[in-house]
Amino acid sequence: MRIPTAADWSKVFDAAERVRGRLASMDAGKVATRTVGGATILTASFLIVANPHATPTSDPSVVVAARIAPVGTVQLAGPIIASAAE
Repeated sequence: MRIPTAADWSKVFDAAERVRGRLASMDAGKVATRTVGGATILTASFLIVANPHATPTSDPSVVVAARIAPVGTVQLAGPIIASAAE
């Protein structure tokens, strides 16, 4: 991994200035309208493609048992204070 040079930082600052200028020139109403329109289109396409009202398929009991099987065990040792006092 190389250390960023002054030229690299200059590029970053120039890009940040361009983004700041672009954000300052945007119309808030236009941005809000486009955001709401995009959210509406994405939601409608999800409802069409995903079909949330379809009946879910039940998993076989083997799959359910594998999902809820214990991952491991925990074993506790004796108290630490008692072993330190000895």
